Amino acid sequence: MNPIATPHQISRNGERGSVLALTAICMLALILALGLCLDISHFYSVQTEMQNAADASALAGASALNSTAAGLDLAETLAVAAMNQYEFNHSATSFSSNNLYFATDFNSLQTFIYPNSTTTCAAIAALSTPSNVERYGETKLNPTEVAYVGVCMPAPANSPIFFSSSAITGAVLIRGRAIAGNSPPLTGVCDALAPVSLLDDPAVPNSTEYSPGDVIVLRNDPGGAYAAGHYGLTEQCGPGGASVRDALQGNCAGCLSVGDVVHPKSGVTAGPVRQGWNDRFDADLVTSRPITYSTYQQQYKDYIATGTTPAGATINASGTYGRRVILVPAINKNDVASNDWHVTDFMAFFMQDQVPGGNGGEVTAEFISKISIAKGTYGGPTPISSLTQIVLYK
Repeated sequence: MNPIATPHQISRNGERGSVLALTAICMLALILALGLCLDISHFYSVQTEMQNAADASALAGASALNSTAAGLDLAETLAVAAMNQYEFNHSATSFSSNNLYFATDFNSLQTFIYPNSTTTCAAIAALSTPSNVERYGETKLNPTEVAYVGVCMPAPANSPIFFSSSAITGAVLIRGRAIAGNSPPLTGVCDALAPVSLLDDPAVPNSTEYSPGDVIVLRNDPGGAYAAGHYGLTEQCGPGGASVRDALQGNCAGCLSVGDVVHPKSGVTAGPVRQGWNDRFDADLVTSRPITYSTYQQQYKDYIATGTTPAGATINASGTYGRRVILVPAINKNDVASNDWHVTDFMAFFMQDQVPGGNGGEVTAEFISKISIAKGTYGGPTPISSLTQIVLYK
């Protein structure tokens, strides 16, 4: 005899399997939520990598700015090399110099490569650059006025959306952008000043008194007198020969500003000058000799680009690029009759060669540029990197 089902039992029979269906729905929602979290994590990871690469690229490019066209070429080489060292999703990047920009004005560069949150690097690369911004390869800016480097790196093609494609219908914009350049102007130059001086004629314009590439005497021979066109040692770090050696090596602590006073040092101090000069020379990355400043820049550029020693070059892999650039205070030529010499400018020189043995003779270097520094503002064009720090602005 079959029992008769009660209404309560009939109701429970209709609910069988509902928990299984609810569990399946919850599991699907959980999987989708987990997938969305994975995609968001992936986005942030790629974006962080892209930004790190862009920062490194901009800083590397800005480190080469030196008021010359060759410096812009070197900046391109360093920026591209720095960017292409990074990998995304286990694939090498391929950064094009079409996404590399130079500028004389920070605000114009920022407005150009940061127009809004949705503009792609490709769209920026298709735009015409404003008057004080140029894309690498353009030549409308004066290299002496270029102070900023900007990069825009698009995300690599292999940055897919895995789980959230159904929820995200538009393109996900991933890119790296950065701007780097010289620090704000200095009130003077601290440390690393060479203990030599160059007599300056305040009545002669900076642009005509000296020409870049000229080889100029920085220490006169024993018979040379201090007069216009004659040069000698100064007591910037002390009167002794050891102080001269330390200063030439870059170990002289102290600051000088335009208007400050330095004192002449008697004698040629042959041994300390030779030791300090040659130690500084040997501490550079490029130690080829004798070479010009343009050759020096080119050999460094070739070495960075290939990782191998260029033909005809001598490379000290543990050295520091830029050690052969020395900073020299210029003093008013009208002060030579006294022992109080007033600083009028700061000069950048390049060590073409080492100082040979012997007890005297002239010490020469190649003139790079003359930059006036007065009360916190530069009186001349954009300073060479030796006078500033490279700053990541954005």
